[in-house]
Parts: sequence; structure tokens; C-alpha cells
Amino acid sequence: MTPVTRARFDGYSSLITAAGQGIGAATAHRLAAEGASVLVTDLDAKRASDTAAAIREAGGTADSLPCDVADRTAVEAAVAYAVETFGGLDVLVNNAYAAGQDEPLFEDETDATWERDLNITLSGTFRCARAALPHLVASGRGAIVTIGS
Repeated sequence: MTPVTRARFDGYSSLITAAGQGIGAATAHRLAAEGASVLVTDLDAKRASDTAAAIREAGGTADSLPCDVADRTAVEAAVAYAVETFGGLDVLVNNAYAAGQDEPLFEDETDATWERDLNITLSGTFRCARAALPHLVASGRGAIVTIGS
């Protein structure tokens, strides 16, 4: 992990979904290295906690919370926690997606799998943006970044 250098995101607070590993974790580390406070969310509470701990060990500000973006109540709770913990919310990074390496090929995918994937990837992004938007607007510098892979 790159040591925290403090720069263009000093004073910003952020919430990143599916940030326990991969692109989400790398994004969390980078935002923290640039000075942002980061709420690391993930379905896997341990991965989220480990990512937040690594950020803190590097000198950044981070907390973690398990969050299932398919659950509106969980999303709203995560946004509320970020606002309460960091005093507001400036950046939302939608990184959660459903497809995995063990998923069937598109032509073999069941309707249930397709609906689950849409609920996480598309509807989860909507839920997060809807919950975060009032706080992002209130900050006067809010940003939403949505990652698809």
C-alpha cells in the first residue's frame, strides 16, 4: 500500500461498495492516500475490516461496515453511518457487481441468476445513489463514480 500523502481529497468523505478486495479495495486505498476518509463496505465483513485496517496502518482514515446493496435498509444504514462517522458524504463509489467466475455463460444463465445479477449490479447502484444523493448535494462537491467490469 502506498503511504498516505494527503492531497486533493483532504477533508472529503467517501463510501465504497464491494471494497473488501480487488478494484474496490484499490480505490479505497487510493482515496485514503489522497486524504479522504473512507467507509469500506462489502458483503464479507472480514474483507471490509481488513481493507480498512490496512488503510489505517498506512496512516489513512477508514472504517468498515458489511453491506448488501440488494438490501435497501442496509444501503440506507451504510450511508447514514458514513455521514455520522465522517460528518457528511462527498464521494460514492458504486463498485458492487454480481457476476463471478463460476457463473454460467450467458446463454445458460437462468432467469433467477439474471434477476439476482440485475438486483445487485443495477438496482444496487440505484439504491446507493438514491440514499447518498441528498448528502452529496449538501456537501456542495459530491461525486458518484460507478464502476462496471
